[in-house]
Amino acid sequence: MAELTLIVGHPGAGKTTRAKALAAATGAVRLTPDEWMVPLFGHPDPDGKRDVVEGRLIWTATAILRAGGSAILDFGFWGRDERAALAWLAASVGATAHTLHLPVDRVTQTERVARRQRETPS
Repeated sequence: MAELTLIVGHPGAGKTTRAKALAAATGAVRLTPDEWMVPLFGHPDPDGKRDVVEGRLIWTATAILRAGGSAILDFGFWGRDERAALAWLAASVGATAHTLHLPVDRVTQTERVARRQRETPS
């Protein structure tokens, strides 16, 4: 059955690492705006464009679910209402949805974000 996975967590929680592993293990399509922003706009967060990219990735995930595939959205999803709306959207096309929450302690988060800034500042 088609399944939508929402990866939830703050920056540095390991969302992308977990999403990549999950995609490799399940064959689901992984969609993350972080990998689209700089190639498309030359900046990680130009005014208002992230919302547009996220919307198009949600549209793409819905098409994948409708076709019987599975998708992983690696956005953060801090708001409960946003997660509920996406679970409803998945159900509306006959898919299931689940949330994978990745907690991170402040020290680990700070170290990971600092390392990311050093290694890939964009």
